[in-house]
Amino acid sequence: MAVRKDDLELENRKLKQMLTKLTEERDKYKKLFDVSADALSIIDLDTGKFIECNQSAIAMHGVHSRDNFISLRPTDLSPEYQPCGRRSDELAGEYIVKAVTDGPQLFQWTHSRLDGSTFPCLVSLTALSVGTSHLILAIGRDISDLVKAQEELNEASMKTKEFEKAYLGEKEKFEKFVNLAPIGIAINSITDGSFEFVNKAFSDITGYSIEELNQMDYWQLTPKKYEKQELEQLESLNSIGQYGPYFKEYIHKSGETYPVLLSGIKIIDGKNGTSIWSVVQDMSEQKAIEQQIQESKDKADSLALRLQLANESAGIGVWEWDLITGALIWDNWMYKLYGITESQFSGAYEAWVNSVHPDDIERASSNLEAAISGTGVYEPEFRVVHPSGVIRTLKASAEVLRDSSGNAIKVVGVNYDVTEKSNAMQILSEAKLAAESAAKAKSDFLANMSHEIRTPMNAILGGLQLLKGAELTPELSQVLNNASFSARSLLTIINDILDYSKIESNGLELEHIQFSLTEVIESVRYELSSLVSLKQIEFIVHKKADFKEYWIGDLVRVKQIMLNLASNAVKFTDQGSVHINIDGQTHDGCPAVYFEVVDSGIGMSKEAIAKIFDRFTQADASTTRRYGGTGLGMSITTSLIKLMGGNIEIGVK
Repeated sequence: MAVRKDDLELENRKLKQMLTKLTEERDKYKKLFDVSADALSIIDLDTGKFIECNQSAIAMHGVHSRDNFISLRPTDLSPEYQPCGRRSDELAGEYIVKAVTDGPQLFQWTHSRLDGSTFPCLVSLTALSVGTSHLILAIGRDISDLVKAQEELNEASMKTKEFEKAYLGEKEKFEKFVNLAPIGIAINSITDGSFEFVNKAFSDITGYSIEELNQMDYWQLTPKKYEKQELEQLESLNSIGQYGPYFKEYIHKSGETYPVLLSGIKIIDGKNGTSIWSVVQDMSEQKAIEQQIQESKDKADSLALRLQLANESAGIGVWEWDLITGALIWDNWMYKLYGITESQFSGAYEAWVNSVHPDDIERASSNLEAAISGTGVYEPEFRVVHPSGVIRTLKASAEVLRDSSGNAIKVVGVNYDVTEKSNAMQILSEAKLAAESAAKAKSDFLANMSHEIRTPMNAILGGLQLLKGAELTPELSQVLNNASFSARSLLTIINDILDYSKIESNGLELEHIQFSLTEVIESVRYELSSLVSLKQIEFIVHKKADFKEYWIGDLVRVKQIMLNLASNAVKFTDQGSVHINIDGQTHDGCPAVYFEVVDSGIGMSKEAIAKIFDRFTQADASTTRRYGGTGLGMSITTSLIKLMGGNIEIGVK
C-alpha cells in the first residue's frame, strides 16, 4: 500500500507540473492574442458568431467592449456590398469555405465600423478544430494608410507618365518644327565646332546628308578668309550669349561657295554642356533678287527716259492732281495741248475746267468724279478751247491712287490730241450712215420689187397651169412646158432675192412650233419626185438609230434648207443616186437634227468648194448655162442654218 501511495503522489506532482506548464503556455498565447497589433477574432462555424477577440479588433471596428464585440455577427462588421459589387455575406462565406477546404486564405476586404464608416483591410482566415468545435481564426490589419500611399503612388506615376507623354509630345513637335522649318538650323559644340544636330533644310543648303554633317564641324564649311570673323563672332557669343546676324559664305559639297546669313545663341544644358544654336539662311536667291532689282531699276530709269522721249515725240501731256491739297501739276506738253504758257496756268482744278468746251465739261468732270469714287474709269474724249479760239479734241486717261484704307489721294493721267482722228471718225461715221441708208434702200427696193413681180408671176403660173388642160398641138405643148419651167425658175429667183433681202436687213424671224420631221422629208421627196423620175436616179432616205420624230422650230425654213440641199444634189446628178441620211445628235450641248446629203453627181473642184457659200456665185459660167440658178441658194441655206445655231460642212470623195 505504501508503494502505491508513493506512486500516486508522484503522478499527482507530475500532473500538477503539467497543469502549471499548460497554464503558463495558455497565459502566454492568451497574452500574445490580446496584445497583438493585428485585429484577432475567432468565429464559431457552428453558430456563426464571434467567441473571442482582442483589443485591436475592438479598437479597429470602433466597438465599446469585448462583450459588445462578442454579441456581433461577422456581417455586422462589413458593408452590404464589397467594391467588386458582390454581397459581403456571400463573398465572406466563399472565403470561409476555401479556408476549411483549401487552407488559409489571404485577401483584401472592406470592413465597416459601428458608426458606418468603412476602411480597407488585409484579412487572413485560418480554419481550426478544437475538440469537437470548428473555428475560424480571423486576422485583420487596417491598410488605409497603405492604400492611400498606393493611390498617391499611382497618381504620381500617372502624372509622371503624363509629364513624360507631354514632354515627348513637345519634343516631337519641336523636332517636326525644326525639320520642317524652311531655313537651316544647326547645333554645334562650342569647343570644337562639331555638329550635334542639323535639320533637313540645313542639309539641303549644304548639299551634305544629315549623317555626313554629324561627322563634320562648321570649320569644314567655312572658307579660310572668314576665320577672323568667326573668332569675332565666338567672342560675341561668349560675352553676350549671342552672335550675328552676319553675312559669310559656305562651301557647298560641290565645292562652290554661296552666300549665307547666320545668327545664333549660346545654350547651356543641365549637364553644364555648352552648345551653339544657329539659324542659317541661304542668301543666294536674295542676292539674285537684289541683282534683279538693281537691273530692273536701271531698266526703269532707262524706260522713264524713253517714255519721256516718246511723250515728247507723240505729243502726250502728263498731269497730276493732288486730291488732298487740290494742287494740279502739268508738264510742258499739257501747256501746248491747251494753248497756254506756264505763267498763264493757275495750278488749280478750275484752270482745267475753264479750258474745256462748255458742251463737254459736264460729261468730262462727271467721268472724273466716277473714277475717283471707284464707280467708273476715266477715259473721256472732250474738246478744249484755246485762248486764241482754236478748238482741239483731246483724249484723256487716268489712274486713281488710293491709301491703305481705299481713299483716293491722287489722280495721275495723260492727255493727247486726237483732233484729226476725231474728224476722220466723223467722216467715217457719216459715210457709214450713208452706206447703211443705201443698203436699206436696196433691201427695200429688192423686197418691193420681189413682191411686185411675184404677184403677176403667180397669175402667169396659174394661167399656164390651166392651159395644160387644153388640147394643144405638140409644138404648142412644148412651148407651154418651156414657159411653165421658165416661170417657176423666175419665181424661185424672186423668192431667193426676197429671202436674201430679209437676211441682209436682219428682218427674217424664225418661228418656234412643233413639227414632224417625217412630214418635212416626205414633202421634200414629193417636190423632187418628178425630177428624180425624169432623171431615172435613186432618191433614198435613211433614218438613223437616233432619229427623233418631233422637233420645235421653223417648219418652213427647215424644209427650205432640206429642199435646197436635196434639190441641188438631184439637179447635179444625172445617174446613180442621192442618199439623205437623217439622225439626232448633240450640237453645242443641245439636241440637233443631223442632215447629210450624199450624191453621185458631177462633183466639185477645190476652187468651187471654197466659194460655194458666196452670194451670187456658182462653180463656173458653164454651170449657170447648163443648170441655171442665181447662186443665192447655198448662201441663203447657210444663213438660215446659222440663224438656227447650226453649221454646215461640205466634202468631196
